[in-house]
Amino acid sequence: MRKAPFVAAALIAFTLASLPASRAQEGNSRPQPVVQPLTIPLPADKPYPGTMALKVDASDVARGIFRVRQTIPVAKAGKLTLLYPEWLPGKHAPRGAIADVAGFKASAGGRPLVWTRQPTDVYAFDIDVPQGAKSIDIAFDFLSPARSSEGR
Repeated sequence: MRKAPFVAAALIAFTLASLPASRAQEGNSRPQPVVQPLTIPLPADKPYPGTMALKVDASDVARGIFRVRQTIPVAKAGKLTLLYPEWLPGKHAPRGAIADVAGFKASAGGRPLVWTRQPTDVYAFDIDVPQGAKSIDIAFDFLSPARSSEGR
């Protein structure tokens, strides 16, 4: 019977000794947020150098597909960030229908351009404008819900 108090004391000591380690491991396993740098330029209220052309073909009424073509004049080569609208009239949060955009393409002078989505903002598209380009052409389809059960 003399072993029972010793075993109990050893068990308590072992449990207490391992407690800080388990809490440290528990803390290490929690996901930590990664701070992403702000890479999108802040908006500036100034005139855009040129006139954009926008064409929308809404003739595919049965399937609710709008084919959008836009020509944007550019002043210089380098990175151009295009922002799809997040805040829409009648919405109470940034819920622009970016998920309904399909087949996004960018080109200049008939040649495809490299573009990427911003890692921190799904509404932002970065396009590499080549040297000598006077404008870029954007093309995409907007897939509108065709039935009320699809979110219309």
